[in-house]
Amino acid sequence: MSRILFFLLIISSSYLQAQSTLITGKIIVDDAEEMIDLEGTLIENLTTKARTKTNNVGIFSINVNLNDELLIKHTGIEERRLKVSESMIKKGFVEIHVNIEVIELKEANISKLDKNSLKNLGKEKSFQEKLNDEASFTSLEFKAELNLKHDEERVNRTIKQVGGVNLLGLLNVFKSPKKRMKNPVPIKVVKEDQLSALHKFFTTYYFVNDLKIPEGKINEFLDYCYSNFDFPKLLRDNNFDEILFIIEEQAPIYLAKMKKNE
Repeated sequence: MSRILFFLLIISSSYLQAQSTLITGKIIVDDAEEMIDLEGTLIENLTTKARTKTNNVGIFSINVNLNDELLIKHTGIEERRLKVSESMIKKGFVEIHVNIEVIELKEANISKLDKNSLKNLGKEKSFQEKLNDEASFTSLEFKAELNLKHDEERVNRTIKQVGGVNLLGLLNVFKSPKKRMKNPVPIKVVKEDQLSALHKFFTTYYFVNDLKIPEGKINEFLDYCYSNFDFPKLLRDNNFDEILFIIEEQAPIYLAKMKKNE
């Protein structure tokens, strides 16, 4: 009898494991004043003990079941636990918002100000200031790109499916930095660059596994959407909701046309 129960337990556990779903997620740090490297963030399924780690922009994939509990842990951010819901499994994607860890300093050693150190203050640039000048960190172009960081969080919340690409770099393709600069220099936006950025942004995995677009046809499909649904204007307006809607709506139509032409 005990043997029968033992085998039933093995079979049931194997069945439950087979029912698990692979979901993709993205970690988003709220109220971050600067870009945070999220590479190596631990994602642990406390129910099944499965573990994985994120890439440098916070993307990860892990097998889950309904009501599993996920643990998110990384240096510099507050630890968070999250229960897997039915909607997460249906979408196959989840955005997890975390907060920066606040460290309180209980003690601080304060030394007296040396008056002699003030004599040359302001007369000579520091090493860091010289380095900034040489690297053009104080240029109008750099400041314009720096301002784009404030848009990154808004785009993160807008797009429901994202890929492993730095959003700042993506926005540099979609949005002309000259709008944030004095005396701007005309910048040419190339269609091929935008299509390539869209491909990287949504990832090959999303097109192949979720939309069922053959890998060799992804660029052709994006070109089809780009040309027929005025993607240039949508990109200029940062209307990523509409772009995502069009891509998901047109995928089955495009696949049907492919089969018809075979």
